[in-house]
Amino acid sequence: MGFSTSGSAAILFVGALVCLSTVYPVMETANERVTEAGEARDDRALAQANTAMNLTDVSYNASTGTLVVNVTNTGSTTLSVAGTDLLVDGSYVNGATTRVGGDPGRTIWVPGEQLQFELTGVTAEPGRVKLVTENGIAETEVL
Repeated sequence: MGFSTSGSAAILFVGALVCLSTVYPVMETANERVTEAGEARDDRALAQANTAMNLTDVSYNASTGTLVVNVTNTGSTTLSVAGTDLLVDGSYVNGATTRVGGDPGRTIWVPGEQLQFELTGVTAEPGRVKLVTENGIAETEVL
């Protein structure tokens, strides 16, 4: 082997090392992101499996136009009051007064506690009330 063959092999070897030194960090970062995404998915699935609620009472007072919805957190996941949505006859309700255990200032809803929605200005008795948590668990009451 002459110098040109050895020199060519050295240049190819150095090129391969440069290529691998560029590819390895990219592959490591991609693998790390996939692993973190899988862990986040598993955490969401666990929270969803541990979320449960029970619509305990839905009442409508025609004389005052007030709808009161009481729901109890029967799961083992702490839920956000702001993340719990109320739908009346398929329409999203915005501006309902919420109380957790009678306190309107609470922002979380721990297992065993009752959340109350009070909606005023309802003109007719609704046919269906639905609650959806931030984990996607829903409970429907047909009146």
